[in-house]
Amino acid sequence: MRSRHGNLMESGAYWLLYVVSVSGALLHWRLGNEEMAVVCAAAAVSGAVLIGRRRRDLPAHR
Repeated sequence: MRSRHGNLMESGAYWLLYVVSVSGALLHWRLGNEEMAVVCAAAAVSGAVLIGRRRRDLPAHR
């Protein structure tokens, strides 16, 4: 059960990273800070990749 709780926390953290970085990218783009918008967009992409990756050790994927 502890492993499942850890996986849920990890997934929640990746979703939080994704939502905050997308918001930050849009905000920085609108304010004219394109460099920081690109950094936030890269963080959003990495968050999406981490959310979408499959874990072979989870019972739902067996």
